[in-house]
This record gives sequence, structure tokens and C-alpha cells, in this order.
Amino acid sequence: MATNEAALNVIREQLQGREKDEAQQRMFLHAIHPACLAAQQRGQETLEPHCCKAAVVQRIVELIEELPDDSPPGTILANSLIAVGNLSTMKPALELELETHLLQAAPHAVFTLGTEKDTTQVQALHKVMPELLDAMLGNLLLESPETDRLHYILEHVNFWIVSQERGRAIKSSTALLRYTLPEFDNPAEFPRMGHHVAQLALFISDPAKDISRQPREGIYWLYQLLLHQRGKESIWEMGPDRRLRVTTGG
Repeated sequence: MATNEAALNVIREQLQGREKDEAQQRMFLHAIHPACLAAQQRGQETLEPHCCKAAVVQRIVELIEELPDDSPPGTILANSLIAVGNLSTMKPALELELETHLLQAAPHAVFTLGTEKDTTQVQALHKVMPELLDAMLGNLLLESPETDRLHYILEHVNFWIVSQERGRAIKSSTALLRYTLPEFDNPAEFPRMGHHVAQLALFISDPAKDISRQPREGIYWLYQLLLHQRGKESIWEMGPDRRLRVTTGG
């Protein structure tokens, strides 16, 4: 977008008109980053009074939910995930109901992507879409890096671990855990994470090797988080084969 005002106009038009034209929807999603950047350059942490962050996120959730199930990945979904990541740098924090709505819609859209691979573009989007989801979830966590919030986000991701999409869900769960260190506040009682350890442990012996490797790494990061909370150093490291090994340092 050429100017901040142009970006804000595009955002307002989409919020008012709920445009169905895909080109207009893409322009709306593309306008979010320059609007956030301009606000930060002005020393502001909010889009208001020009735009309401909650209204923008609500529209993004609607766009995600309007995508047909089992459809091949498209730029609307990709740009929606990127836009939410950009908005996570803005205040105020989302209301719990809206954020829950987002955490239900985004993983559903990514984990149920169609498997069509007719074009090079579709193949590329299939590869990058889970990475965009992981980045979005990580940005949401970094808004408030606490174990309570980690538990809250993991609950929505791990909902899919018992589905046919367990491979994608386990990878996203593990990726989210990487965001927890080195700086992470731990006011909540860590035993709440025991449920996530148990879920991951169920798949360590999964016959699919690409799935069985991920739970080991997830449990490793949970272990690191526990030690971090208790002010201790790890004597373990993750090997290239995703197996835990004792280090020489201690």
C-alpha cells in the first residue's frame, strides 16, 4: 500500500461491506501489515481510533471459515495467517471468545487442507501453510509468554492429535513449544502440562517415522520449560535423531 491512509481505507471498506470478491479480500489482508507498521512508527501500539483490532480479526476469522473444507490451499488462507501474526503486535489483547474462535478456525483450515497437487503453486502452499500457522500461534503466545497461555493454545492444537491429522497437529504442537525459551514467565503450576506430555508420549512409537520423531522433541521442550521454571540447567540435549542424550556439561 502506498500510504497508511490508503491501507486504512481498504480495511474500513472490507469491514463495512464484507466484500466477497477475492481480489478485494486479498487487498484487505495485504493492507493490515502497513497499517500496523505505520502505527508502530508513530509510537502507537493500537490501530484505534482508525480501526478496531477486534473487528479486523473477526473479519479474518470469517474469511477463514468461508473457505470450503478439503479445498486446496489458497492465498486467502495464507495471508489471513500472516495478518493475524501482524495484528498480534497491536493492543488491546483479543477477548477470549474471539481468540477461541480464531484458534478453532485457523487449525481446522490448515489441518484439513485438500491434497490436490496439480500445480507448482499449490505444492508450495501445501508446504508453507503449516509453517504460517506455527508462526501465527507463536506470535499469539509471545503476546503473553506464560504457561497458562501456552496451555490454552496447546489445547486447541492438541484437539487434532486424536484425529486423522495427528501428524500435522503434533508438528504444530512441537513448533509452539520451541517459542517458550529462553524468556518465558511461568506463574502457573507446571503439572497442568502433564496432559500434553501424556498426549505426545502416545505417539513416540507411531509406525510413521515422520510422526514418531516429533513427540520426542515436544517432550524435550516441555522438560526444558520445567527446568527453566525451577531455575535449573538441563543435562540433556536433543540429538539429530530426535533422541534425548545426556550432555557432558551437567
